[in-house]
Amino acid sequence: MAIIVACNKEQRYSNKLIKGEKWAVKDISIEGKGLGQFGEWKILSDEDIFNAVPQAEWKSEGGKTVFEWQFQDKGKLFQLNYLQLCEECDGEDLSELDYLAYKLTGTYEVIRHGKNKMEFSTTETIGYSSKKVRISIERIK
Repeated sequence: MAIIVACNKEQRYSNKLIKGEKWAVKDISIEGKGLGQFGEWKILSDEDIFNAVPQAEWKSEGGKTVFEWQFQDKGKLFQLNYLQLCEECDGEDLSELDYLAYKLTGTYEVIRHGKNKMEFSTTETIGYSSKKVRISIERIK
């Protein structure tokens, strides 16, 4: 009799971003030009990734916004999706951070996925098409 144990890598990768934890956005760079430290992410939900898409709140001097996130392809990819909170917003209702999160929406390759540091890279975002974008985050202790 053979027992097969399946390992869901997306769940394992997602578990490192636990509800309530905060991660400092250490750097965002576009084509190697760093924007510097850019606030922090607070994980709002640690839903079962098969039942709901997890969310995070992003705060910085440029405002506050919310995005959805998800690891995909056995933890090799990280999806970041800006989540507009108001249905009838005009441009004056949105913060600088809302615009940045929208521009950074895309699928990222997971470069580093550690307990305390993560790094993502892509050339396929909504706002920086064909430009290399890197995001580095570090757990706040």
